[in-house]
Amino acid sequence: MISNLPPPASDDAPIPLSALQHWCYCSRQCALIHIEQAFAENLFTLRGQAVHKRVDEPGVEVRAGLRIERALPVWSERLG
Repeated sequence: MISNLPPPASDDAPIPLSALQHWCYCSRQCALIHIEQAFAENLFTLRGQAVHKRVDEPGVEVRAGLRIERALPVWSERLG
């Protein structure tokens, strides 16, 4: 069990998956990005945005035997 995850939101709002990823990497980074909304763009974040441009557009495609699904909901009742 992962014990260093943030507690579920008190208002039962879902926790973005990106917040969990940021928390696991660095709890300070998570707070800066998701609570204080302090985020500075740079060359690397802009490249990442370009690569992930279509990630939230629902759809399925198959390329060379690889199935790609986008905007797939992921949730955990236990973690909120």
